[in-house]
Amino acid sequence: MKIIADINMPRLDETFGHHGSIERFDGRSIQHSDLINADVLLVRSVTRVGADLLRGTKVRFVGSATIGIDHLDTGWLEANNIAWAHAPGCNANAAAQYTLAMMWLACERLQKDFQQQTVGIIGRGNVGRRLEHLLKALDIPVMACDPPLQDQGAQALVSMREACANSIISLHVPLTQTGPYPTRDLFGQDLLAALKPGTLLVNASRGGVIEGSSLLTQLQTGHIKAALDVWPDEPFIAPGLLKLVTVASPHIAGYSVEGKHAGTEMIYQVFLSSFATEPMAHTPSNGNTVTVDCHPSTPADELLQQLIHSSCPVVRDDAALRASPEQFDRLRSSYPERHEFKSHLVKGVDRKNAVLLREMGFKTG
Repeated sequence: MKIIADINMPRLDETFGHHGSIERFDGRSIQHSDLINADVLLVRSVTRVGADLLRGTKVRFVGSATIGIDHLDTGWLEANNIAWAHAPGCNANAAAQYTLAMMWLACERLQKDFQQQTVGIIGRGNVGRRLEHLLKALDIPVMACDPPLQDQGAQALVSMREACANSIISLHVPLTQTGPYPTRDLFGQDLLAALKPGTLLVNASRGGVIEGSSLLTQLQTGHIKAALDVWPDEPFIAPGLLKLVTVASPHIAGYSVEGKHAGTEMIYQVFLSSFATEPMAHTPSNGNTVTVDCHPSTPADELLQQLIHSSCPVVRDDAALRASPEQFDRLRSSYPERHEFKSHLVKGVDRKNAVLLREMGFKTG
């Protein structure tokens, strides 16, 4: 079996490597000629997969180690009997934790007390639900809007107008163009202009959820502020936009070691089922433990700030992107290892702080 894979996918040798030969490519450079004799294609979000890429090839399985599927033409894949899989929720913890760190840093730079803000979450799926949990653990008022979930009978949801009345709005929706609730350019000229002055808009979902030129206009006037991990035309970032956002990172909110490993494992399990293949012996990776020593007298706010910023180094990522925005893809492909809260063992905290840290996902001891 011949397997073509994005060079940035981890643990392929331990999983798919048992079933065939693997050739690795930069995700944006994968083209039709690379796939003529391939049986399996493994990608991330930068590779658009559909008729132009796969027509006339032998590919019978496409796996994307991502939450979103806007880069996959799933209708065409299914019509051509090509099995496909993605990894919903694989990096949800990482994305939620990084979003929290982005909010906190943005408030620091705007000289606002983060813990005195209110947050509206647009999209209470895998990431939105986890972010909601983190915010509630910090006693930060939060409300969520998710019309598709509301149609399914989900409770405790609010309208878009109510969610957008908060001082921080965080976007966690898939990028869709059809259906009753399309999200492409969801935050366009009218909705952006209707936000309260000074609102902080945070986007760690997909760049196309916000209309780029309208966002630039609102930032230029100072009407709103923004913290962006995803960008309207990435990997290109308009220089004017980068200068105006309060916090910037290169689409790496979900880039934890644990999330990447989980993504590979999830599509591997679907691959096994699709090909009626028995799994080869391998051990799913749980990442490494990062030990953090703290002083028992450290105030809770200071302790949380230190832990969140050290485990989600947004300051570092922001500086790297601003220094080299033209290196957007390189910053992603060479991103240093980052571990989720669950892989951090915090020592030396008192009982009260330990309870809060465990509620947020850290280990204590």
